Amino acid sequence: MKKVPSIPSFWLCLFRTVLMTLCMAAGPLLAAKAQDLKLPASSIHQLVKNVIWNELQASEHPPHYYRYVERDISPDGSRTSDQITTPHGFVNRVIAADGHPPNKQQIETNRQLLATLAASPQLQQSRFKDQQSDTQRRDNVLRDVPNAFVFTYAGRDQRGLIMLKFRPAPDFKPSSRQSLVLQGMAGEFWIDPSTQRMVKIDGTLTHDVKIGWGFLARLNKGGTFLVEQSQGPDGTWHQKLLSVHFDGTELIFKRLHIHETQIRCCFSQVPHNLTLREAIHRLQTETNLPRDWQPRLDAIQKSAASN
Repeated sequence: MKKVPSIPSFWLCLFRTVLMTLCMAAGPLLAAKAQDLKLPASSIHQLVKNVIWNELQASEHPPHYYRYVERDISPDGSRTSDQITTPHGFVNRVIAADGHPPNKQQIETNRQLLATLAASPQLQQSRFKDQQSDTQRRDNVLRDVPNAFVFTYAGRDQRGLIMLKFRPAPDFKPSSRQSLVLQGMAGEFWIDPSTQRMVKIDGTLTHDVKIGWGFLARLNKGGTFLVEQSQGPDGTWHQKLLSVHFDGTELIFKRLHIHETQIRCCFSQVPHNLTLREAIHRLQTETNLPRDWQPRLDAIQKSAASN
């Protein structure tokens, strides 16, 4: 069996931070007929600024917490997990590796990790602090989005979804290292106006991006990302697909290859005040998953491969 994929700790987190940020670009839209709506640049910019403010508020005060199934795919293989989010962070248990049930060693390793976490308030706090740092990095990028791009209205489809095209703003000055990668991105936002949420974002690096004047990293032109969201039965929107494909160099000489896909399904609400220990107990005792989780993930994966 292939090993469970290891994820490049900094660069994949950076791209996930950026892409999760871009997932949030949707907001209050002006009422008009689908075929006739045209927004001037000033209105679009204000629209995006309003959206960013709303998303920062949502980041600090999530309306709900969820349990869902997540599959992470890399060139090394795939890992599928049962995951629960709480006000104190998230926890998960492995349910498949490379499309097969986990072996005894993987099950036991995961069980020990959860048991250790449940018994250690200090470890819980440390883990939560790391997760909060990831959120803060995402929020830093989020604040830069209105100034990082030039947005233009590009029409609607037959469902009434609105598309905004974006390209790098020539005078953009990143406020953090995480935001540097925004300099090279261009693509499309698909927005659902009735809920003011993002349905899809499809982007490409239009030119090489240097981080730290190229000494820390250089990302090659042509790298792509794709993010899709869907609305759950309770009206909440969830990320269902994240696909990242970038190549370049790290520390001048080391080749950098980031080819990762993350897909999610089967979201269900959990109590808003769930503790981490309670979430771990649920993972250990409530192990029945929706019967269709595998075909649902497979369908999303197939859709991503066809894009």
